[in-house]
Amino acid sequence: MYGYQANYTDLDKPKDENAINTEMVHLGSRVKIFDEDYDEVEEYQILGESQANPDEGIISDQSAVGKALMGHKVGDKVDVHLPNGSTISFKVLEISK
Repeated sequence: MYGYQANYTDLDKPKDENAINTEMVHLGSRVKIFDEDYDEVEEYQILGESQANPDEGIISDQSAVGKALMGHKVGDKVDVHLPNGSTISFKVLEISK
Protein backbone atom coordinates (compact mmCIF):
# COMPACT_ATOMS: atom_id res chain seq x y z
CA MET A 1 0.00 0.00 0.00
CA TYR A 2 2.78 2.46 0.90
CA GLY A 3 5.52 0.92 -1.23
CA TYR A 4 7.33 -0.62 1.74
CA GLN A 5 7.17 -4.19 2.90
CA ALA A 6 8.33 -4.77 6.47
CA ASN A 7 10.71 -7.58 7.16
CA TYR A 8 9.20 -8.93 10.37
CA THR A 9 12.36 -10.75 11.43
CA ASP A 10 14.08 -7.34 11.59
CA LEU A 11 11.40 -6.19 14.04
CA ASP A 12 12.36 -8.99 16.43
CA LYS A 13 16.02 -7.91 16.64
CA PRO A 14 17.31 -5.25 18.99
CA LYS A 15 18.27 -2.20 16.93
CA ASP A 16 21.64 -1.64 18.61
CA GLU A 17 23.22 -4.46 20.61
CA ASN A 18 25.36 -1.91 22.50
CA ALA A 19 22.14 -0.36 23.78
CA ILE A 20 21.04 -3.60 25.47
CA ASN A 21 20.89 -3.03 29.22
CA THR A 22 22.58 -5.82 31.17
CA GLU A 23 21.10 -4.82 34.51
CA MET A 24 17.64 -6.10 33.60
CA VAL A 25 16.36 -8.82 31.23
CA HIS A 26 15.13 -7.33 27.93
CA LEU A 27 14.57 -8.47 24.36
CA GLY A 28 18.01 -9.50 23.11
CA SER A 29 19.41 -10.40 26.54
CA ARG A 30 21.38 -13.56 27.19
CA VAL A 31 20.36 -14.91 30.57
CA LYS A 32 22.03 -17.53 32.74
CA ILE A 33 19.58 -19.01 35.24
CA PHE A 34 19.63 -21.66 37.94
CA ASP A 35 16.75 -24.12 37.63
CA GLU A 36 15.83 -24.84 41.25
CA ASP A 37 13.68 -27.85 40.35
CA TYR A 38 16.42 -29.70 38.41
CA ASP A 39 19.41 -28.20 40.26
CA GLU A 40 21.12 -27.12 37.03
CA VAL A 41 22.27 -23.98 35.23
CA GLU A 42 20.63 -23.09 31.92
CA GLU A 43 21.42 -20.31 29.47
CA TYR A 44 19.01 -18.64 27.05
CA GLN A 45 18.88 -15.72 24.67
CA ILE A 46 15.51 -13.97 24.51
CA LEU A 47 14.44 -12.89 21.03
CA GLY A 48 11.18 -12.48 19.11
CA GLU A 49 8.92 -15.37 18.16
CA SER A 50 10.21 -15.68 14.60
CA GLN A 51 13.78 -16.27 15.83
CA ALA A 52 12.99 -18.67 18.67
CA ASN A 53 14.85 -21.98 18.53
CA PRO A 54 14.78 -23.68 21.95
CA ASP A 55 17.18 -26.41 20.76
CA GLU A 56 19.80 -23.67 20.32
CA GLY A 57 18.94 -21.87 23.57
CA ILE A 58 16.93 -19.10 21.90
CA ILE A 59 13.52 -18.55 23.45
CA SER A 60 10.74 -16.15 22.53
CA ASP A 61 9.83 -13.18 24.66
CA GLN A 62 6.26 -14.53 24.33
CA SER A 63 7.07 -17.98 25.76
CA ALA A 64 6.20 -18.71 29.40
CA VAL A 65 9.86 -18.59 30.48
CA GLY A 66 10.67 -15.57 28.29
CA LYS A 67 7.71 -13.56 29.59
CA ALA A 68 8.50 -14.44 33.20
CA LEU A 69 12.18 -13.42 32.91
CA MET A 70 11.55 -10.04 31.28
CA GLY A 71 12.32 -7.14 33.60
CA HIS A 72 14.11 -9.22 36.24
CA LYS A 73 17.60 -8.55 37.60
CA VAL A 74 20.52 -10.71 38.73
CA GLY A 75 19.63 -12.40 42.02
CA ASP A 76 15.87 -12.35 41.40
CA LYS A 77 13.85 -15.52 41.92
CA VAL A 78 11.40 -16.05 39.07
CA ASP A 79 8.40 -18.35 39.23
CA VAL A 80 7.20 -19.46 35.81
CA HIS A 81 3.59 -20.55 35.51
CA LEU A 82 3.41 -23.06 32.67
CA PRO A 83 0.38 -23.63 30.42
CA ASN A 84 -0.14 -27.08 31.98
CA GLY A 85 -0.74 -25.44 35.38
CA SER A 86 2.59 -26.33 36.97
CA THR A 87 5.14 -23.83 38.23
CA ILE A 88 8.93 -23.92 37.87
CA SER A 89 11.38 -21.67 39.69
CA PHE A 90 14.59 -20.05 38.50
CA LYS A 91 17.17 -17.71 39.98
CA VAL A 92 18.75 -15.17 37.61
CA LEU A 93 22.54 -15.62 37.77
CA GLU A 94 23.81 -13.44 34.94
CA ILE A 95 22.55 -11.09 32.21
CA SER A 96 24.68 -10.29 29.18
CA LYS A 97 24.41 -9.00 25.60
